[in-house]
Amino acid sequence: MTATAAPQLSRRLSEECLRSLEGLKARDLVSIDVSSGSSLADYMLICSGTSSRHVCAIADRLAEKLAQAGVRGVQISGEPQGEWVIVDAGEVLVHILQPEFRERYRLEDLYRCMAAGTDESALS
Repeated sequence: MTATAAPQLSRRLSEECLRSLEGLKARDLVSIDVSSGSSLADYMLICSGTSSRHVCAIADRLAEKLAQAGVRGVQISGEPQGEWVIVDAGEVLVHILQPEFRERYRLEDLYRCMAAGTDESALS
């Protein structure tokens, strides 16, 4: 794989996740390219579900759709509570939260700071 192939693959995976999330009725989708500031992933996707059941269903269906698309090794964390579920697709991490948890943790702000290379203390 060439140096330019990896970012293109990450971007395509992110786009596939976004399409799937839209089809699963996820709300308030946000995609943040954190490739320059994170060794964990290239993209952080954040969205909301309407209830714990919806959050878990979005995560499960997303993992199924990714498997059907040939993405292997997808991991899901946080399902028992359904408040904040993470789907780890390697280069793309998808955070699916109930609205009150999304508001509390403000992940968009944190990851935008990470992408910009600024300190999150500027958020206060």
